[in-house]
Amino acid sequence: MQTDKSYGMAGGNLKKFFRAFELSTEYRVRKYQGKSLFHNPTQLLFGLVEYQFLSYYFSKVPNWRLLLRGLYSKDRVAPNYVVVGPVKSGSSDLVTHLQMHPNVMHPLAKEISCKGTERIKLFYPTRREKERLERQSGGVVRCGYLKPELNNMEMMEQLYKLNPESKIIITLRDPVARAYTHWKWEMFLGGKGLENSPYFDSFESYIDRALDLFPSVAMTSACGFPVLETGIYYKAVEQWMARFGEENVLILDSAEYFKGRQPTLERVQKFLGLSVIDIPEYGEKANENPIKFPRPEQSSNDKLSEFYRPYNQKLFALLGRDFDWK
Repeated sequence: MQTDKSYGMAGGNLKKFFRAFELSTEYRVRKYQGKSLFHNPTQLLFGLVEYQFLSYYFSKVPNWRLLLRGLYSKDRVAPNYVVVGPVKSGSSDLVTHLQMHPNVMHPLAKEISCKGTERIKLFYPTRREKERLERQSGGVVRCGYLKPELNNMEMMEQLYKLNPESKIIITLRDPVARAYTHWKWEMFLGGKGLENSPYFDSFESYIDRALDLFPSVAMTSACGFPVLETGIYYKAVEQWMARFGEENVLILDSAEYFKGRQPTLERVQKFLGLSVIDIPEYGEKANENPIKFPRPEQSSNDKLSEFYRPYNQKLFALLGRDFDWK
């Protein structure tokens, strides 16, 4: 039975981590454009075959891969660090680059959707693989849970059950900027299915509708997350800090990360107890929306700034510091 011999190998493998995002984006672009997947059957066939044998997936893993992993070994490690945040907060790019560290082992998929501790552990390396890398490197070895569901308290409790000593990294983003990216993601994923919705034809209509419904009714969502609630961070952050301990939680502003990746990656490596190295960088951002949309009107940003101000103040009071948000 093959194991992933890329564990512990720095450099040269960054492409494999981005390939899963690229294949997912190609599929989503076709869906957004209303094109049949059978438009180019040869390309479809090659894509399907390639997808079966990826070493790293964005989310959906072929069932046969999980079945074989279960037959090969059930003695698998639990994640010992977590990168979590609201959707569209930049966590995908951070974790993709972090996994280039020679002491970071990657799960089979970035976003694991199943429940149950034993089912989740199927996505992780075997204990033997982890121990081998520890002997080779002589240092701490990390493997993470990477799905961006900051407000999912059920997931938080399940991760605590898996490993109560996990290190938690929370990526936060200016909720005003995040809301605009959220709308673009809704449009990209919803595609032609949103053509008949009057509230999605512009960012301004979308935000006005969401503000009008809040808090009684969550805004309709193609990506599965309500736009306004997803940008309210303080209570969820408070819960993660209380559950795992403040000393085990690192809060990051994604804007600082995208100004220059290396300083933030250095902070993360130190927080995880890893030797600090320069992480190779990929030219593109991971999981970025390829569709271009009009820039938001200032009036909508102003409404969002006013809406989020009291929630941001609660967050800043909790953290003891401010972020340079709108």
